[in-house]
Amino acid sequence: MQQGQDDNPLFALVRLASGLWVSRALWAAAHFRIADAVRFEPTPLAEIAAATGTNAANLRRLMNALVAAEIFVAAGEDRYGHSAVSPFLRSDNPISQRDFIASVFGGEHYSAWGALEESLTSGATAFDSLYGQPVFDWYNQHPQEAQSFSRAMEGTTRIVEAALLASWTPPPFELAIDIGGSRGTLLSALLARAPEARGILFDLPDIAHSVRGTLPDRIEAVGGDFFASVPEGDLYLLKLILHDWTDEQSLAILRSIRAAIRPGGRVAIVETLLPEQVEPHPGYLFDLNMMVMTGGRERSGAEFGALLEQTGFRLESVTPTPTPMGVVQGIAV
Repeated sequence: MQQGQDDNPLFALVRLASGLWVSRALWAAAHFRIADAVRFEPTPLAEIAAATGTNAANLRRLMNALVAAEIFVAAGEDRYGHSAVSPFLRSDNPISQRDFIASVFGGEHYSAWGALEESLTSGATAFDSLYGQPVFDWYNQHPQEAQSFSRAMEGTTRIVEAALLASWTPPPFELAIDIGGSRGTLLSALLARAPEARGILFDLPDIAHSVRGTLPDRIEAVGGDFFASVPEGDLYLLKLILHDWTDEQSLAILRSIRAAIRPGGRVAIVETLLPEQVEPHPGYLFDLNMMVMTGGRERSGAEFGALLEQTGFRLESVTPTPTPMGVVQGIAV
């Protein structure tokens, strides 16, 4: 659309609707590792096509669409270069978002969003309706897709963790339990600031087994089911856990923690924080993604506080960060 056409509400509506096309073009760029093939000087289309195994004529059409979306830049006839955005699609970027875009805007995620109507009419989780089982059960049966999704989450949480630790001051603790902590990146960063403390990475048995030997000396990997019981500690980290679950399931997780926590211990919930009043915010789209994929939801600080108060905690603080995420801290009472 030409500049100024967004002033027309009809054109603005069409632009918003075409976001699907932009997302899928971005997915193609991530899936085919196009940013890896574009050098840091203008790169001929033929070289990009050869490196990515794509049809040159149709790749030109994709590249032109990505240029129009300001993701790459045109650099002469059939030559393309990097924009300010595209380096974050490179696999060698320390904060690469390639895995996130390739996983979340393709494959099982993309298919499940096609069943959005099911969630809105029956109230069911779209993924469950389409695939016949919950997403985490499906991942257990599809390890390649599960690994792709795990890499996607690692790429995004590295950015969040840096912002989190710059904004939130953890309370004093001796033993921190990272619930569903995957590879323990947040726990490792936390312990780097608390040299006398120890940590436990608590996750599903196969995940805990896979990370043993890769963790710092002060972190032990323990497998289990957080709905049943969790290890004893005085600080519990819940990073991107509760949004996967309904209120009832989230209450069950918090009750497991309350049963194990030491007197005066704390829980730190790291999640997207919805505004207390509806306003423009990316969290509402994240919330739809939870509705479609897991049956969970994003929540406001007040909603997290209500969950804490029902499970033997008192809401102590809500700490925003420069990202859509924040920290909701509760203390056992």
